[in-house]
Amino acid sequence: MKIGIIGLPQTGKTTLFGALTRGTTQASQSKTNLAAVGVADTDLDYLADVFKPKKTTPASVEFADVPGIPSGQENASRRNELLKDVKNVEALVEVFDAFTQVPSATTIRDQIENFELDLALVDLEIVEHRLERMKKEKMTPLLERERDLLSGAQSCLSGGKGLRSLGLSDEDKSLLTSYAFITLKPVMYVINITMTDETAARNLEATLTAAADQLDATVMVLDAKLEREIAELPAAEQLEFLQEFGLSGSVIDTFVGRAYQLLKLETFYTAGEDECKAWVIEAGTRARGAAGKIHTDIARGFIAAEVISLDDFRKAGNSFKVAKEKGLLRIEGESYVVKNKEITHFRFNVSH
Repeated sequence: MKIGIIGLPQTGKTTLFGALTRGTTQASQSKTNLAAVGVADTDLDYLADVFKPKKTTPASVEFADVPGIPSGQENASRRNELLKDVKNVEALVEVFDAFTQVPSATTIRDQIENFELDLALVDLEIVEHRLERMKKEKMTPLLERERDLLSGAQSCLSGGKGLRSLGLSDEDKSLLTSYAFITLKPVMYVINITMTDETAARNLEATLTAAADQLDATVMVLDAKLEREIAELPAAEQLEFLQEFGLSGSVIDTFVGRAYQLLKLETFYTAGEDECKAWVIEAGTRARGAAGKIHTDIARGFIAAEVISLDDFRKAGNSFKVAKEKGLLRIEGESYVVKNKEITHFRFNVSH
């Protein structure tokens, strides 16, 4: 699962990318940068403390930092070229400049609307071309439904609104998947400020969140430059740095966690003395599908899943044996929907 970081030039996208990667990845200003970022997880830390494994592996999210996307009709060709890199991402982080002037909710909303308008025009061009081709095609019930959806999309985009504002059902979204519409992707608006007052920053975030009247959208206010400086410090020096600036802590872990939620991702764990690992699944994944995340052979030879919630594992004194005796360790079949934050081990047999 991949998230694209986009925005106008000089908004701090690559600075944010540097904070996410803790300065470990050499970033280019002219081409898309890629990196997988671990998801902070206190529950995984707890399991590692219990099992003392040889290896602990967190879940991760991949980020793609796209070069600055110019605005205006005269830059349409360059914009379209750059946006090819976000066609295949599952969600977007759009970064906005609120550090070169005193930030206000009104000016930031204007920035968001103007940038979204440029993205809407990209999607509108795709819709109009497809509707024109459909005039020559023989209609089936499925194509008629697709045409109706595209007609609604045309009206929405012509009005300068992103497609996520339509609140389409999952079924309707699946019909439009092949188009990879940019404005249909879930989005996090990141407002890049110069942090001087944490309370004011959180109030601004709350105001903008309340105004984000569309589905699959969230808002986060942060100081990308400050976050990168914190991330590049040795862990022992970070607390002193935060205290010097009167800050309660870094928000990068919160940012990654929200990105994880934006993708509607969940975690299940495998835990033992060799390794404690967090595995990434989409919400609603069934047991066989979760087994396949570990290895295709496990999915192919699936017999059953041994499942226990973290709360029940704690109640059993951190012991699988006690959990089984108390009936807390459940045996589930392939159609079981794996729940977030469960410990899951799979029984399987591959005979050939």
